[in-house]
Amino acid sequence: MSSPPDVDVLVVGAGPVGCWVAAELSAAGVRVQLVEARQSRPTWSRGFVVHPRTIEIFDSRGVAAPMVATSRRSPTWHFAMGTTRLDFTALPTTFPYILLQPQAQTEQLLEEHLVRCGGTVLRGRRVVGLRQRADRVLVRIQPDEGGEYEVSARFVVGCDGAHSAVRDAAGIGFNGTPDTIVSPAALVELATPPPPEEYLQDSEQGLLLMIPLPDGRFIVSTIDHTVMTDLVTPWTTEMVRESLIRITGSDYGLGEVERISTIGNSALQADRYRDGRVLLAGDAAHVHFPMGGQGMNLGIQDAHNLAWRLAAAVRADREDREEGLRGGLDDGLRDGLDEGLQDDEGPQDDESLQEAVKAEAIDALLDGYEAERRPAGERVLEDVHAQMALVAATGADGAALRARFGALLAEHPQVNLQYARRLSGIAVRYPMRPAAGRSGDGGDGSNGRDGDGAGGGDVRLGARVPDLLLARADGPPVQLYELLREIGPGRFVRLAIGGGSAVGERIGGGSGIEAATIAATGVLGPDWALSAGWDAPGSVLIRPDGHVTEARTW
Repeated sequence: MSSPPDVDVLVVGAGPVGCWVAAELSAAGVRVQLVEARQSRPTWSRGFVVHPRTIEIFDSRGVAAPMVATSRRSPTWHFAMGTTRLDFTALPTTFPYILLQPQAQTEQLLEEHLVRCGGTVLRGRRVVGLRQRADRVLVRIQPDEGGEYEVSARFVVGCDGAHSAVRDAAGIGFNGTPDTIVSPAALVELATPPPPEEYLQDSEQGLLLMIPLPDGRFIVSTIDHTVMTDLVTPWTTEMVRESLIRITGSDYGLGEVERISTIGNSALQADRYRDGRVLLAGDAAHVHFPMGGQGMNLGIQDAHNLAWRLAAAVRADREDREEGLRGGLDDGLRDGLDEGLQDDEGPQDDESLQEAVKAEAIDALLDGYEAERRPAGERVLEDVHAQMALVAATGADGAALRARFGALLAEHPQVNLQYARRLSGIAVRYPMRPAAGRSGDGGDGSNGRDGDGAGGGDVRLGARVPDLLLARADGPPVQLYELLREIGPGRFVRLAIGGGSAVGERIGGGSGIEAATIAATGVLGPDWALSAGWDAPGSVLIRPDGHVTEARTW
């Protein structure tokens, strides 16, 4: 028998996505190594927005509080840089706002969280190649100080950005649409900045977006119709000044420009998110123009979905088949495994049969990551394409089109809310197969193309569970996310409300691991959660990523 791999999971790339994957796995008891090509965290940030669903994810692990305390909040956000804002205060979440925080600061907070979870970052190490075997991946790493060494891992996760070395080494294509326009993102000081209501401006010459930072500086970005198709000329301070004057008539006392980056509108997605034991997340899996600040947030949801699956797959790989595998499977996969074992002929302790069943179930578990996250990535890329079409429309016709769309958002609150839900990440709802007799209304649990939960079935099925205020028989009311923080990553949770009991329930036909249980006599709020039916007597089975995989009524 060969020796075990050096680590369970090798994560490549220590940006927000890589740090989150590594932290979730480390906290779940998985042996993780996180490597990063850069010697230090970047001081320059291209991302500045933390959306409500991402704040919820962070809050369920105790990471949100310092971000909320130090960041600038905005209760509204834009669609296609439009002057009619999306109203986030109407969102069904405890965090009805975005946080404006430089990504470098977000990376620092997440790396500190990783360290608290028992992980660390090995910097100055580049992936220069990999090869897969049946039970592991062999990865060649080149340190900055020279030489080369090899690490063996059960699984490898590429979180190493748009130019992913992991993706290239695995031979995974990266396809989509190329750059046709470019936009600057400049970190600037303004002596006479406009009032907040003018941070977004639209004219026949183009559009302006200003993002105020906590230190008083601004990120200035323009879609300048005069020069936006020049893909070659590097942007300079003087070009930024001229662009401001063209679009707004003023340079707002433009002073020191610390840095300017040029952003293109290419939209690319990996041909597949998984190749054997190699998986991709974040910008390694998808890139797009940062319209609406969705990129990092999309990647964090990738990481949150993938980490629990990997933790379960690792347990299956290194431990007893049932104890490791059943704790990480959705109902359909668990039931399928049970049925497969019952239907197979021959002795159940036959080693080759056990290995075949284990490999098939691991494949199904990890394939579920792409099945859920690839459509989510496609929806964001489609939304960004639509926004880019709006901002790139030129002249009087383009200005009229944007004005008409802005009027639509202003005059129809439900349309405004729909776009706010999509942009914020709150709308994500995964298709789940209801267990027989368990769906709240007997529906099929399907959901619509936009992920908003349309299509019938129990509205909770596949949705993320919000931070409910729970009434308890043995103590004062408590927030659900507070209890989830105590339970920690990698665990399924049975939330039982208003009677009945799930204490001691085992996941997977009574022969798997025991699910954590939370018993509540009722749900006290928030009001939007009560109106959506989260207080219905019964129970929900919450996956480790916070999405509901089963709903029952008493």
